[in-house]
Amino acid sequence: MTFRFTPADWYWLADDGRVWSSRVAALVPANDQAYTAWVAAGNGPSPWPTDASGAQTSASLQEVLSPYGLWADLKAYANAKQWAKASGGYLATIGGAQVPISTSTESLGLIAGKVARLQQANPPASVQWQTGESSFVTIAAADFIAASIEIADFVQATFDKLAAVMAKIDAGVITTFAQIDAGLA
Repeated sequence: MTFRFTPADWYWLADDGRVWSSRVAALVPANDQAYTAWVAAGNGPSPWPTDASGAQTSASLQEVLSPYGLWADLKAYANAKQWAKASGGYLATIGGAQVPISTSTESLGLIAGKVARLQQANPPASVQWQTGESSFVTIAAADFIAASIEIADFVQATFDKLAAVMAKIDAGVITTFAQIDAGLA
């Protein structure tokens, strides 16, 4: 019987008997009903990948799963989720209105550069800022500086939450991806 590799519905078997299910993104017991049915259907788990030292770690499995957008490692997942949140944009309050501002690495660098310019001698009174592919807003210099602080605080808050999540992963308090999502919310 031939079977087709389906990364989102696959199993990896470690030498010590651990079975990883990409369907549930968790270790499952060898007698897990879905796993045993999958094997009974003629499928076979892939060997758990190894790292450079030959150890079968969650990080080595993560390297195999990452290209498919799947997760095996809590810390890798937490880092990816935090970065998506930090760089996913922010609704800044500018002149009493909510204005969408990109928080990509490039945008944050441009914002920092513009703030530095606004703090020098003879700064411009306002800034033209792009808020979409073809949308621009005129922002008073003082409002731009205030918004930059708001944006910086938002981005920093994602790192603060990530630090707390990582500490709880290390302590064994956070053991699931859902708990990471809640910790980063």
